[in-house]
Amino acid sequence: MTELTDAEVLRDHAFKWVDETYGEDREKAGRDTETGYVAARHEDIAGLGWLGAMVPEDKGGIGGDLAEMAGIMEAVGRGVISEPVLSVGGIAAPLLARLQTPAADALLAEVVGGRKTAVLCHFEQGAGFERALGASTVARRDGGLFLSAAKAPVLDASGADVLLVTACDDTGRMAVLAVRPDADGLTRTQHRAVDQRRLCTVDIDDCRLDPDADLTGGADATDHVAAVLDDAALLVCAEAIGAMGVLVPETEAYLKTRKQFGQPLSAFQVLQHRMVDMLMHYEEAQATLEAALDARGTAGQARATALAKVVCARAAQFVAREAVQLHGGIGMTDDLKVSRYFRRLMLSETMFGDADWYQERYRRLRPEEAE
Repeated sequence: MTELTDAEVLRDHAFKWVDETYGEDREKAGRDTETGYVAARHEDIAGLGWLGAMVPEDKGGIGGDLAEMAGIMEAVGRGVISEPVLSVGGIAAPLLARLQTPAADALLAEVVGGRKTAVLCHFEQGAGFERALGASTVARRDGGLFLSAAKAPVLDASGADVLLVTACDDTGRMAVLAVRPDADGLTRTQHRAVDQRRLCTVDIDDCRLDPDADLTGGADATDHVAAVLDDAALLVCAEAIGAMGVLVPETEAYLKTRKQFGQPLSAFQVLQHRMVDMLMHYEEAQATLEAALDARGTAGQARATALAKVVCARAAQFVAREAVQLHGGIGMTDDLKVSRYFRRLMLSETMFGDADWYQERYRRLRPEEAE
């Protein structure tokens, strides 16, 4: 008997928790709150260790790596969880751990413990998926830091206690700044994502911050932010795989129970072929994600990540579309959970870069260049 890896054990435990405690009412309740999630449920998730999965043990985490967090995110997709697991546990916490400054470590302890939520605000308004900073700047004057920024819509920012805002100073150094959502000069504008979760654009106009708001301690955070965002792209793939892992059997079960012309829909060969296509896309997505996780730390890491995002994004679109079509008109109603998985997959397809953006990135990363 093959012994399970730590990542597989954590994934199985997360699946069990979702199946036993996170029903459809939980997801609906979360998205209907002002913050976009239920605080008590977020505390439960923190207690499970999900928010510290990628944080070293000496900083309060469980010392796992991206494979452990990917298993958790697959469970998030399985339950279409509305709490900010990706934003906090998959992005903010690992970034704070990487910065290795006293201020970052202090905030990290609060985040991992579920006492505060922190969300990274990095992408610029009007810049698409590009990660280079444009208009966001920070300057030191009059004994303080002055920040100006215009950040693109950010998931979970409406319920965040702290915004981790990236900006460049006059030397080109990227800083990560801890900003209170109620700071003078900061405006959050709420939107609804396609899956009804809350997004916020963040506009900051010459906002004065305390000198210790710079969590980088004067160092350049460019590489840290880039690494965390690359990991986030793979975590979104894992979330999509979790959602697809529900839609495929749900659709198959529906075709077996719904009858037409006196026989179940599953008896029609053309529909059998469509189910096979759904399964193939799902399994291809699984395979490319596993390959990308295995490639971490190698010369082919960036290329494997880009390929996984392309394949998973296209698989998410295909499986979501087929599931709704095979369910008929009822597949788009909020009363049927298929529609909620459909919308979650539509959002995951474009997060941190859509298939076209990553395909171009994959093309630029020729094998000889990657080596």
